[in-house]
Amino acid sequence: MTVITAAIKNGQVSISSDTQLNFGSLKVHANYVHNRKKIFQVNNSAIGITGWSATSQILEHLTETQPELFNLNSRWEIFETLLSLQEKLKDDYFIETNEDSDQPVESNQLDGLIVNENGIFQFSSYREVHQYEKFWSIGSGRRFALGAMHALYDTKASAQEIAEAGAKAAAEFDDGCNLPLKTIVLDIA
Repeated sequence: MTVITAAIKNGQVSISSDTQLNFGSLKVHANYVHNRKKIFQVNNSAIGITGWSATSQILEHLTETQPELFNLNSRWEIFETLLSLQEKLKDDYFIETNEDSDQPVESNQLDGLIVNENGIFQFSSYREVHQYEKFWSIGSGRRFALGAMHALYDTKASAQEIAEAGAKAAAEFDDGCNLPLKTIVLDIA
């Protein structure tokens, strides 16, 4: 499991993640895993991914080898990027697109948050894209994270402090998350 948090405030946007790796009930602390990334930078954006390690590695590979595929500056650009990646995910990376029999569209098995100078965007495995004005969180422990970020947002805390407080709250109270954190801060216009 994973928690990804993001906050936007005072000319900056920040994204944070925990670093724990899980294999079912087996928790693997970051001390045991080399280069456990859950946040990837591509072009002018940072993407945080939750879910399966396999899908995270697929996205990491794509961002490093084909960054030109990622247009992430608006809700519609992200949606179109996800649409254009679908066949590649199936054909080149063998993504299993079935989740359950009642799903409305084919899945890409990717859930994440994107931050860039235009804000905070969440996307889901069915290519839904939503933009958030202040802060957001996804993954295991997101309810704890959202509560912590809500409590801090109207204080003097920076975007980084808000995002990190959310991830720390998730790591403290949810068994799917653990410290240390990884954080990226970007300036916005």
